[in-house]
Amino acid sequence: MPRLARSIEGGLVYHVLNRSNGRLALFRKEADYAAFEGIVEEAYAREPLRILAYCLMPNHWHWVVWPELGADRQVSEFFRWLTVTHAQRWHAHYHTSGTGHLYQ
Repeated sequence: MPRLARSIEGGLVYHVLNRSNGRLALFRKEADYAAFEGIVEEAYAREPLRILAYCLMPNHWHWVVWPELGADRQVSEFFRWLTVTHAQRWHAHYHTSGTGHLYQ
């Protein structure tokens, strides 16, 4: 059963995290981290979410973000685009299309 959608209000600070599926390594080499940070820049250009801090680890990541007041969909839009794009590019790079979800 999927989780219920959380209510996110602009103007408040949030901790966001996501893990890979089955403890799969999201970042196997330094170039994987660099590629992800490039995707972060693209996501920020699309949805300029205030990022206070983030930490990338081999199989998951943590973020502290602060959406603009009144921008209630900013967090979900930023992370939706980020995770979908990262998963698509990760599968293309590692030739793993059709092997299942990258993120939980």
